[in-house]
Amino acid sequence: MSNPNPSPSAAPRWFAWLAVVALLVYGIFLGAYFTPVAGGSDSSGYLNAAQLLARGQLTAPMRDYSGLTASSASQFQPLGFIAEPARQRLVPTYPLGLPSHLAIASTLFGWTIGPLVVGVGSTLAAIILMYAIARELAISWPLAAAGALMLGVFPVTIFIAIQPLSDVLATNWVLAAIYSALRAHSSQRWAVITGVALSIAIFVRPTNVLIFPAIAVLLSIGWRQLTAAALGGLPGGLLLLAANAHLFGSPWRMGYGSIFEAFDFTYLGPTLLHFGKWLGLLMPGLGLFFGVITISLTHATLRTRIALSFWFFTPVIFYAYYEVSSQTWWCLRFILPAVPALILSALFTLDYFLTLHPRALQITSALLAFWAIGLSVFWTREFHTLFSKTYEQAYAEMGRWSNDHLPENTVLLTNNDSGALYYYTPFPILRWDQMSSAEFTQHAAYLTRAGRPLHLITNEAEENHVLTQRVPARWEKITTLVQRSVWRYNGPATTP
Repeated sequence: MSNPNPSPSAAPRWFAWLAVVALLVYGIFLGAYFTPVAGGSDSSGYLNAAQLLARGQLTAPMRDYSGLTASSASQFQPLGFIAEPARQRLVPTYPLGLPSHLAIASTLFGWTIGPLVVGVGSTLAAIILMYAIARELAISWPLAAAGALMLGVFPVTIFIAIQPLSDVLATNWVLAAIYSALRAHSSQRWAVITGVALSIAIFVRPTNVLIFPAIAVLLSIGWRQLTAAALGGLPGGLLLLAANAHLFGSPWRMGYGSIFEAFDFTYLGPTLLHFGKWLGLLMPGLGLFFGVITISLTHATLRTRIALSFWFFTPVIFYAYYEVSSQTWWCLRFILPAVPALILSALFTLDYFLTLHPRALQITSALLAFWAIGLSVFWTREFHTLFSKTYEQAYAEMGRWSNDHLPENTVLLTNNDSGALYYYTPFPILRWDQMSSAEFTQHAAYLTRAGRPLHLITNEAEENHVLTQRVPARWEKITTLVQRSVWRYNGPATTP
């Protein structure tokens, strides 16, 4: 899989130094805005699982719910967990790939720096791999640099890079697998590395298995490469199946449950339009135009066109059937591992037409870079992406306040903060959104008889609905903190 143009000239030495400085500055920028906080369901789920792994555990024992019975175990599960009362354990919902990275890094550097190392480090590694892949495809160094920059400053990349989320890490390992597969023609050792990288990519995000067709095309140069890649990926594959069997009772089950209930043909058209719209708005439009052209160019090698097509279109079509994919702009995170294929396709085409015109090639590369930076600055401000540190920090502040101010035998009643409160406090969690008002009344009555305080933590915006419709009782407000209110249960609601 290579560009039919002659081998490109090496980048000048000054570019190498400039690239090192640029990566260092960008890493500092991302680090300044990184938030190592267990916040919503995703970040708290990953960090809770990471702490379990750091302690040598795959599951967590359920906290003290003695005497409470419920029609649904979901009443006892913080976000990011599946409750199994019969086995007295909480099972992490999310794949263990990112938590494994977080656990290793945090064991070495602590739980503040460790997640930052993973998030920022995987972003910088993805940028470097993007450049390396472009050069492996014989794309000239100015365009390769522009393409790496386009991926790095892509607003979705930034949004994910400053939080403990899996999408950039998943993209990084996909890029590592692609790069290794491109190098496998020269050594079977690279084919083994391809299998290892792909297995880690799937461990981080199981749907990265959708990249397998592209990898198979790149390794189709010989059966030895395919065999070596399979052997390289075998240990990781067996580990994933063993973990699934232990956690969910079957090697083929995952914590998401039956995700295919969320897939439907009716989502296809609207989601494809959503993807096209936001890809066109968030990155230089030439990327879409020239990316599509490459697929049809007859002067591109067949292996190039097939591999790029599989790499991009397979994940895009898969997630186009997913009901969540079209909810907002940052749902492009689902197809982030496929975005490099679109960028590379555009670079491939531009390089073909401009390789004999060095001046035009350099100007075009510079324009792409500045265009991408301009779009990134505009949309990052428009979406208030860099304010996520403020939003997410509120979860940590609420958790720490609860840990410092509430009685030791408290039971917490909450919803969106449940994963964070599990991470930052030792208290049992009850989910008000998973119970009826009658069940709440039964739980509250039992806890009162047992002498256990019950506290409600809810967003101020929803507190009226929660207090009057979901958990009606006599509540006493204790405090208001970071747009959340804390209430103490003082008995059942008085009848009029």
